[in-house]
Amino acid sequence: MRKATAEGLVCAECRSESVIQIEMKLPDGTEAIFNSCHVCEARWWNRGGESVAVDGIIDLVSE
Repeated sequence: MRKATAEGLVCAECRSESVIQIEMKLPDGTEAIFNSCHVCEARWWNRGGESVAVDGIIDLVSE
């Protein structure tokens, strides 16, 4: 899960602002966002504004 601030993203695990966000298009044509914290290495996915488990992303990519 992520929180947006005026400065950018904040990691929900460690509260660091050292987070990257990568947008990508999945094989079914929908867009997903991968987020990763450089400090605690937390990783999470969003799709359509909803959190998605990595298993859900893997299922979509493998179709």
